[in-house]
Amino acid sequence: MLYVIILLIVALVLLAFAVNAYQQHRQRQELERRQKMARFRNTLDESETLIANANVFPVGRSLIYVLHARARDALHKLSEVAPKNELYKERLREYDEIMNTLRPDDHTLVTETFALPEGDKQIITMIQSLKKLRSVLKSEHNRGRIDSKHFHEEDRRLEFTQLRINVESLERRADAAFNSNLTGSARQYYEKALSTLRNQSYSNEYIVDHTTRVEKRLQEITDSLRETNSRDAAERAKDVDELDELFQPKKKW
Repeated sequence: MLYVIILLIVALVLLAFAVNAYQQHRQRQELERRQKMARFRNTLDESETLIANANVFPVGRSLIYVLHARARDALHKLSEVAPKNELYKERLREYDEIMNTLRPDDHTLVTETFALPEGDKQIITMIQSLKKLRSVLKSEHNRGRIDSKHFHEEDRRLEFTQLRINVESLERRADAAFNSNLTGSARQYYEKALSTLRNQSYSNEYIVDHTTRVEKRLQEITDSLRETNSRDAAERAKDVDELDELFQPKKKW
């Protein structure tokens, strides 16, 4: 009888261990599932944000295709992890329809114009979007979704757009300071813009035109300061002459 009781106790302990191990296994599976879903949802959200932002930049339509493909992949993985979620399946069908209207070999520009936003927050958002686009472009190139030739073309376009934002935002600040007679601040902004332009490893019409413009502005500031200093020096000399005349010994007649 005692032997049977001991066996029952051992069996219960083993059963408890088995149940606990099974529960931990299920918990790990659920945690991994949630982590995967969070990662895929983050990729989907990021891709859709980049799709919306990329449409205001002069980039190739093939890049838009790559972003859509990235979003579709994330949706496909989400539907695999959560097969009962009909929303993912429906959105996946929508992406398939959209991608039927896009071509991976269409390298024409989405837009040929680009305007600098008015607000600083919008400018910061644009720069962040460009950096993220370049990062995603590199990642998709490594996956073989875009060939090296067009990867370098798109990356150069994004890099150049980022340069334009940096230079034109500096010029805008410099112009505002210059027009407010804050020549010291204006000179700092212009010098930073000029340094940015000169540090590029290539040259084009935009870089040449803006380099000329900034150099002209800096020369205007230098001439203005030189003129002001000369005028101040002349006024000081005049004041000294008047003091000398006032305090010089009077002649006796």
